[in-house]
Amino acid sequence: MNERICIIGGGHSSGKLIKNLLDNNYKGEISIFSEEKYSPYERPPLSKEYLKDEVEIKDFQIDFDSKRKNINLFLNSKIDKINLETKIISDINDKKHKYDKIVFANGSKPKKINNNLEGICYLRNINDSEFIKKRLHDSEDIAILGAGYIGLEVASSIIEKFPQKKITIIESSNDILSRNSNIHLRKIIKEKILKNNIKLFLNSEIQEINGQNKIDSISLKNGKKISCSLLIVGIGVTPNIDIIKNSKIVNAKGIITNEYCKTEIKDTYAIGDITNFKSLFFKNFVKEESWNNAEKQAFVLAQNLLGNNTKYEEIPWFWTNQFDNNYQILGDISNFDKHISRIYNQDKITNFYIRDNKITGILAINTGRDISIMRKVLKYTNEVNLELIKNINIDLRNLLKNG
Repeated sequence: MNERICIIGGGHSSGKLIKNLLDNNYKGEISIFSEEKYSPYERPPLSKEYLKDEVEIKDFQIDFDSKRKNINLFLNSKIDKINLETKIISDINDKKHKYDKIVFANGSKPKKINNNLEGICYLRNINDSEFIKKRLHDSEDIAILGAGYIGLEVASSIIEKFPQKKITIIESSNDILSRNSNIHLRKIIKEKILKNNIKLFLNSEIQEINGQNKIDSISLKNGKKISCSLLIVGIGVTPNIDIIKNSKIVNAKGIITNEYCKTEIKDTYAIGDITNFKSLFFKNFVKEESWNNAEKQAFVLAQNLLGNNTKYEEIPWFWTNQFDNNYQILGDISNFDKHISRIYNQDKITNFYIRDNKITGILAINTGRDISIMRKVLKYTNEVNLELIKNINIDLRNLLKNG
């Protein structure tokens, strides 16, 4: 009998896992359970190109043959019971499915506020992005709660497509970008926010959301009142672990996996946003919510399911497009004791962040080529000649020779 793999979740990592398995001629049965009505897709366009009507859904869906006889794609399907010992899952209609191996690829869900007035929304899936697009045409005053990467990307996308809209960003902490950022990146983006006439309220919390059935304004605890007919909430996410929250393979950050995308429970795996995985680069367990993690862990797990012993050795990498700039982050840029800047011009800069004389992270501003090179360099060695970095006339690839 052919092996049966069940994949919980129908996002980017799920779709890429299926594609990698099929591309390698996997013969077993694959069942995918997704709560969405769309086949697996990548999420970055939801706050960027798709929000600006520059691409269609088909442009960022994962391309694999869902009609193959060994593929069972269950859309609009919610799994509410999983028994990791008997290897049986059940959906909300109590339909049971037996598996030989299970993969959790069900990602995260947005943290929500306690208010359901019309006009309050979140951004996690296609339906969310479509809702925001429709409301933007009728909303002149827009508020964004949360100055993280998603909130700032949304603000940038809106102001690029609708430059006359009035946008206010509300953040409870004393600065923007609390996750894997630093003073250099924050300074640049704050300047862009102000240049685009977006209001930014730091150290600010909502006292009350006003309106009868629809939101019409927000009252802050500092007494300020902000008019808005659309409130986009981006205050972080939590992993979708409720269905197995009492399992030994789960902690507050997600499902714990080793460098092979395996958990402690036999035949149980996890990839993508839901994982708290062992990073060989940081030599610690890491929570990474990014395109890179979904893409690369899907490849590694496919190799392991095919019997090819493969480690996940990627350096965490993330990018964000905001206000005509592309920012790429490799490794950790938030914890350093010194930095070196490689300045090509005022719009093209690569910052190298160093701790204990080792590069721990890199911030590239419109210099994606540097990231591509340094990813290879840091995979081979971290004992690099730091003096070579400053000289823009020296090719960074020389670091491989002079490490």
